[in-house]
Amino acid sequence: MLQNKPIHFYVANLGSEIQRIFVWKEKGDKEAMQNAYKRALSIIETIKNFDNKSANMEMDIISGSLVDLVSEREEHIDRVQMSSYFNPFALRVIGSI
Repeated sequence: MLQNKPIHFYVANLGSEIQRIFVWKEKGDKEAMQNAYKRALSIIETIKNFDNKSANMEMDIISGSLVDLVSEREEHIDRVQMSSYFNPFALRVIGSI
């Protein structure tokens, strides 16, 4: 797949989808949560297509955390920590507009 945006653009968008997963899970809307999860996985695949070894390792960790988040298991990721991770990417995108 050809990426026409810089990697930080996709990482910032991944952060937005993950926030949506949290929101829909909190509201109990499993269908909307699953849709956001599928979009997040698609974005992760796009990021992996950049073939950045460090980013790929991070995406593997995030993918595993998302499985826990959308399952009925206890969450192992914290919403605030996740926001803190993605905020620099979002700020970089905003700064480039």
